[in-house]
Amino acid sequence: MEKVYDYKKYEEKWNKIYEEKKSFKVKIDYTKKPYTIVIPPPNVTDILHLGHAFNNTIQDILIRYHRNKGYNALWVPGTDHAGIATQVVVERNLKKEGKKKEDLGREEFEKLVWKWAKEHKNIILNQLKALGATCDWDRTKFTLDGDMSKTVSTVFKRLYEKGYIYKGNYIVNWCPRCHTALSDEEVDYRERKGKLYYIKYPLKGKNGYITVATTRPETMLGDTAVAVNPLDESKKDLIGQTVIVPLVNREIKIVQDEFVDMNFGTGFVKVTPAHDPNDFLIGERHSLEKIIIMDTKGYINENGGKYYKLERYEARERIVKDLESLNLIEKIEDYENSVGECYRCKTTIEPYLSKQWFVKMDELAKPALNASLENNLKFFPSRWQGVYNHWLSNIKPWCISRQLWWGHRIPVYYCQNCGKEIVSVENLERCPYCNGKVKQDENVLDTWFSSWLWPFSVLGWIDESEDYKYFYPTNVIVSASEILFFWISRMIMAGLEFTGKLPFNDIFIHGTIRDNKGIKMSKSLGNGIDPLIIIDKYGADALRFTLIFLSGQGIDPKISEKSFELGRNFANKIWNATRLIISDNISQFKIAPDVEDEFDGWILHSLSKFEEDFRNSVENYRLSDGANLLYEFFWKEFCDWYLEIFKIKNKPKNTALFVLKRFIDLLNPYMPYITEEINSIIGYDKMIHEIEYQDFNFKKVEDFFKVEAFKSLTVSIRNLVSETGVKKILIKYDGKDFEFFKRNRNLIIRLSRIENLDFVDVKKPKVIAKPFDEGIVFIESKDIDNLVGFIEKLKREKMELEREIEKTRGLLNDRNFLEKAQKEVIRETENKMNNFEIKYNRVMEILEDLNEQ
Repeated sequence: MEKVYDYKKYEEKWNKIYEEKKSFKVKIDYTKKPYTIVIPPPNVTDILHLGHAFNNTIQDILIRYHRNKGYNALWVPGTDHAGIATQVVVERNLKKEGKKKEDLGREEFEKLVWKWAKEHKNIILNQLKALGATCDWDRTKFTLDGDMSKTVSTVFKRLYEKGYIYKGNYIVNWCPRCHTALSDEEVDYRERKGKLYYIKYPLKGKNGYITVATTRPETMLGDTAVAVNPLDESKKDLIGQTVIVPLVNREIKIVQDEFVDMNFGTGFVKVTPAHDPNDFLIGERHSLEKIIIMDTKGYINENGGKYYKLERYEARERIVKDLESLNLIEKIEDYENSVGECYRCKTTIEPYLSKQWFVKMDELAKPALNASLENNLKFFPSRWQGVYNHWLSNIKPWCISRQLWWGHRIPVYYCQNCGKEIVSVENLERCPYCNGKVKQDENVLDTWFSSWLWPFSVLGWIDESEDYKYFYPTNVIVSASEILFFWISRMIMAGLEFTGKLPFNDIFIHGTIRDNKGIKMSKSLGNGIDPLIIIDKYGADALRFTLIFLSGQGIDPKISEKSFELGRNFANKIWNATRLIISDNISQFKIAPDVEDEFDGWILHSLSKFEEDFRNSVENYRLSDGANLLYEFFWKEFCDWYLEIFKIKNKPKNTALFVLKRFIDLLNPYMPYITEEINSIIGYDKMIHEIEYQDFNFKKVEDFFKVEAFKSLTVSIRNLVSETGVKKILIKYDGKDFEFFKRNRNLIIRLSRIENLDFVDVKKPKVIAKPFDEGIVFIESKDIDNLVGFIEKLKREKMELEREIEKTRGLLNDRNFLEKAQKEVIRETENKMNNFEIKYNRVMEILEDLNEQ
């Protein structure tokens, strides 16, 4: 066995074996219970980031664990065409060449995007393989595959025929950069510092004016009313009167509407029904004209008078200047408000009146909400259930049309002869009613319209395949919280509507990767970490284990590159421990749980308990707890204690090999490469996933408690030696296993690195003592080389600790600190306080023992 663990060598070795053997290809097996996960398909816009590595490691752990438990475990890989995101990237590349998509035409542009998508699909799949993902690669899906497109068109037609899909004029979120509508969930809101403009609207036929306040003065070009709250007594006499919109001289009425916030601005609200969602609703209630004053690129159109062809922000400046010259600006205030941005290109969105396709969501949402209320859905962590319920209880229509070229073309055709609107799954060239020519709708569907069908579409729902019947529904969806609404809730709605079944019962929401300052990692901030660089520097096992170890259920892990030393060091520890165990020819030993003494009984009892706790953690999606259990058992119990005793006593290898084998089988889902290599080194021909887990129930309670007391004694001795430097130890033992301790006296001496150990019946005076589970460890003060110096040192330490405790306590009592400091900083300060108090109490104990307080 090589001295150093060469992760690159073994990752390459096992990836090659996996590929040649098609180790994770899955077929229907009716003798086994299926366990299915569908990958949240990454967008083909870019390479995978650390968040993808985190998400896919979680899925792979679950798949490997259940495969090892005997399930027929299928993990379906795939990628998403990501309509708007991919089109934006390809258009940017064209722009570098001085071209626009219109220069190529739709067909050629689509070919270019297909080329991009195919290249990036392969990059993403290879990255997943480098991570150790055990997907069935022959089942890889893409959201624009032929069968996926057929599924999308079929679903669209069914919803259209039920009256759930309709076309209408509504205010949508419009991106002037991407030239498309966005759903509410595709808009990111950010607090921005802007201005609040107070504009005078002259009253018609009399002196005077009213003042309205707005953050978007350019939209006044489309005003068709001013609204006041009917409860506002100060404005009652003005209801029904007419004012003049400055600059365009349009006469508009003052109307009353309950929506108006009397505390905003002056209480007079300008109403622009074509450019504000709330104004649109006021316009509907009062039958107001809807004047669109902007084109799809964010430029003022012909309805804007002399501001025609000005970009929206340029128009704002010109309008404010013109109003000031007419003395129609009362004042301008600094104002901070929440501004919507396109989630892809970050352009400020424009509320815009447009004819779009929508899905009525209320009826679809009802069974999805009931599934949660009836606890047929389980959320991990459970707090997300309330968020899900709230959202479904307040659901709005879903705008599904996008003014893009890349994506699923809306399957609606318009007859050029008879004018009929036809929805067809198959491509149409002629009208089925009059045989006239047809033209397909130019728009494409929102990316999420294909993604919400993902769990059943990838398994062959459209053909009612045997795979679909066997592997669907899936078992769990693993996702970040950001797409709980975008994707998870919609998948549940689609699954219930089209299959009559929930697509999964368990929803595992993991945290978001953050840097060591607690800031979310992102490309724009430059604080991201490339998982491939980490794999190259530390190994895939180190990447996987570290990510999971540092992330509690639903907690945002804080990660720096240095963090991955944890996983690398653990891998090296496992490798070195294995080398120690198999330093001789192991063929003469059997891998079996032989109980030669109490230490074997203790480690086997501990192993059994650890396995039970580990299984409980993984099966309840506490994967970080599972990682901690693996780490603690192997490093703290097996290596620090059992193997140290194993070396000193020169014990047979049977039990050590047995524990090692059981451990690597459980570790395999977290760290597949090192465990697979060790498994082959200790003589197993079959890979770990090819042998089903067998339960190990072993109880040796008496041995367990004997050795735990032995450990407690040894730790107390080590601490006492560390504090005093004295290596002549006395023990007053009060337990019932005296013979066990006497028999292992030399072992205690070796493990504690002391010179002498004696058992006594009575604790002597003038000693420094330390308790352990079943007695007291102590030294005589006369054995301390410089007792006076030792006492003085302790007194100085006591004074220093008193200062630190006072300072830290003051900080924790400071309201200003508690309100402004980050939670992590407060926690660290509390931990410091706790450690200071523990040290202080120990110093006081020693001084009391010496009667030198």
